[in-house]
Amino acid sequence: MALALPAVAMAGDQRAETYPKGEASLLRELNGRVAGQPVSCIDSRTVMDAWVVERTAILYRMRDGTVYVNRPSQGADGLARDSVRGATGYQTLCERFGVGMFSTGGKGVRGSTAVRLGAFTPYMRP
Repeated sequence: MALALPAVAMAGDQRAETYPKGEASLLRELNGRVAGQPVSCIDSRTVMDAWVVERTAILYRMRDGTVYVNRPSQGADGLARDSVRGATGYQTLCERFGVGMFSTGGKGVRGSTAVRLGAFTPYMRP
Protein backbone atom coordinates (compact mmCIF):
# COMPACT_ATOMS: atom_id res chain seq x y z
CA MET A 1 0.00 0.00 0.00
CA ALA A 2 1.49 3.34 -1.01
CA LEU A 3 0.65 6.38 1.05
CA ALA A 4 1.59 9.94 0.28
CA LEU A 5 -0.28 12.69 2.01
CA PRO A 6 -0.55 16.02 0.26
CA ALA A 7 1.17 18.88 2.05
CA VAL A 8 -2.12 20.78 1.94
CA ALA A 9 -3.60 18.35 4.47
CA MET A 10 -1.39 19.75 7.22
CA ALA A 11 -2.04 23.15 8.75
CA GLY A 12 0.56 25.64 9.93
CA ASP A 13 4.29 25.75 9.30
CA GLN A 14 5.70 26.43 12.75
CA ARG A 15 8.05 23.92 14.35
CA ALA A 16 6.89 23.00 17.85
CA GLU A 17 9.11 23.57 20.85
CA THR A 18 11.96 21.12 21.28
CA TYR A 19 11.35 18.00 23.34
CA PRO A 20 14.31 17.62 25.77
CA LYS A 21 14.06 13.81 26.04
CA GLY A 22 14.00 13.54 22.26
CA GLU A 23 16.99 15.85 21.88
CA ALA A 24 18.96 13.75 24.40
CA SER A 25 18.01 10.56 22.53
CA LEU A 26 19.05 12.11 19.24
CA LEU A 27 22.50 12.96 20.65
CA ARG A 28 22.90 9.34 21.78
CA GLU A 29 21.82 8.04 18.37
CA LEU A 30 24.32 10.24 16.52
CA ASN A 31 27.12 9.20 18.92
CA GLY A 32 29.98 11.45 17.78
CA ARG A 33 28.95 11.78 14.14
CA VAL A 34 29.66 15.09 12.41
CA ALA A 35 26.94 17.07 10.62
CA GLY A 36 27.28 17.89 6.95
CA GLN A 37 25.41 20.39 4.78
CA PRO A 38 21.63 19.79 4.71
CA VAL A 39 20.12 18.55 1.45
CA SER A 40 16.58 18.81 0.11
CA CYS A 41 16.15 15.16 -0.94
CA ILE A 42 17.50 11.66 -0.34
CA ASP A 43 17.22 8.56 -2.54
CA SER A 44 14.78 6.26 -0.75
CA ARG A 45 16.22 3.25 -2.63
CA THR A 46 19.48 3.58 -0.67
CA VAL A 47 17.84 3.75 2.77
CA MET A 48 18.83 0.66 4.76
CA ASP A 49 16.97 1.50 7.98
CA ALA A 50 14.73 4.25 9.32
CA TRP A 51 13.61 4.98 12.85
CA VAL A 52 12.00 7.70 14.92
CA VAL A 53 13.30 9.73 17.83
CA GLU A 54 10.15 10.53 19.78
CA ARG A 55 8.61 13.95 19.04
CA THR A 56 11.90 15.06 17.47
CA ALA A 57 13.14 13.51 14.22
CA ILE A 58 13.15 10.68 11.70
CA LEU A 59 16.56 9.09 11.07
CA TYR A 60 17.55 7.32 7.85
CA ARG A 61 20.64 5.06 7.70
CA MET A 62 22.01 4.85 4.17
CA ARG A 63 24.04 2.07 2.52
CA ASP A 64 27.26 4.06 2.94
CA GLY A 65 26.70 4.39 6.72
CA THR A 66 25.62 8.03 6.64
CA VAL A 67 22.68 8.83 8.90
CA TYR A 68 20.33 11.54 7.66
CA VAL A 69 18.31 13.38 10.30
CA ASN A 70 15.00 14.85 9.25
CA ARG A 71 13.32 17.23 11.67
CA PRO A 72 9.79 17.55 10.29
CA SER A 73 8.64 21.12 9.80
CA GLN A 74 5.18 19.95 10.87
CA GLY A 75 3.81 17.07 12.88
CA ALA A 76 6.90 16.19 14.94
CA ASP A 77 4.82 16.24 18.13
CA GLY A 78 2.95 13.19 16.82
CA LEU A 79 6.08 11.08 16.28
CA ALA A 80 6.21 8.10 18.63
CA ARG A 81 9.16 5.75 19.19
CA ASP A 82 7.21 2.89 17.63
CA SER A 83 6.20 4.90 14.54
CA VAL A 84 6.84 3.47 11.11
CA ARG A 85 6.64 5.43 7.88
CA GLY A 86 3.99 4.45 5.40
CA ALA A 87 5.29 3.61 1.93
CA THR A 88 5.36 6.70 -0.24
CA GLY A 89 5.89 5.18 -3.66
CA TYR A 90 8.54 7.83 -4.36
CA GLN A 91 12.14 7.08 -5.33
CA THR A 92 13.21 10.19 -3.47
CA LEU A 93 12.09 11.67 -0.17
CA CYS A 94 12.15 15.45 -0.26
CA GLU A 95 11.75 18.42 2.00
CA ARG A 96 8.12 19.56 2.21
CA PHE A 97 6.77 16.09 1.29
CA GLY A 98 3.91 14.97 3.49
CA VAL A 99 4.19 11.40 4.78
CA GLY A 100 2.05 9.23 7.03
CA MET A 101 3.56 7.77 10.20
CA PHE A 102 1.84 4.86 11.90
CA SER A 103 2.26 3.72 15.51
CA THR A 104 2.30 -0.04 15.81
CA GLY A 105 2.42 -0.44 19.57
CA GLY A 106 3.09 -4.16 19.12
CA LYS A 107 -0.59 -4.89 18.50
CA GLY A 108 -1.10 -3.71 14.96
CA VAL A 109 -1.62 -0.15 13.81
CA ARG A 110 -3.14 1.91 16.63
CA GLY A 111 -2.80 5.44 15.38
CA SER A 112 -1.30 7.65 12.75
CA THR A 113 -0.01 11.15 12.24
CA ALA A 114 1.05 13.16 9.23
CA VAL A 115 4.36 14.97 9.09
CA ARG A 116 5.81 17.42 6.60
CA LEU A 117 9.47 16.60 6.06
CA GLY A 118 12.16 19.20 6.67
CA ALA A 119 15.67 19.30 5.23
CA PHE A 120 17.82 16.17 5.51
CA THR A 121 21.03 16.73 7.49
CA PRO A 122 23.72 14.08 6.91
CA TYR A 123 25.78 12.87 9.88
CA MET A 124 28.99 10.95 9.16
CA ARG A 125 31.67 9.32 11.26
CA PRO A 126 34.75 11.58 11.58
